[in-house]
Amino acid sequence: MSNEVALALVAASTFPGFLCYICTAAMANSLPGQIISGVAKGIPIPIEWRWRLLYQRWVYYVGAGIGVSLVVAVFNFKVAGLAADGGVQAVAYLVAFLAALVATGWLLSSISELAYFRRTLKETTND
Repeated sequence: MSNEVALALVAASTFPGFLCYICTAAMANSLPGQIISGVAKGIPIPIEWRWRLLYQRWVYYVGAGIGVSLVVAVFNFKVAGLAADGGVQAVAYLVAFLAALVATGWLLSSISELAYFRRTLKETTND
């Protein structure tokens, strides 16, 4: 694969992947306040709806963010393997490593957040 094609593929996967990640992160980060407090735009939310927000919105948004990051990582690992020049390979491996790091970080932090949300909602349900 030529250097130009390899760099174009890295850019073509990185920029849309980054925009998808930013959008899903923004959507996922808008929900914790509603899930924990039980209030959205000044209106109380029933506990059933808070559980739905957790499992039918927040988990999907986090999963999409992790998935997009993994797709970018795998794609760039493949591009790096096909690139002819060592410098282009280094750029592709760097982008792949950073995308994998983002996916790993978000996966680990979301596990602890999910446990916290579940514990808080269970305590609210028991009250």
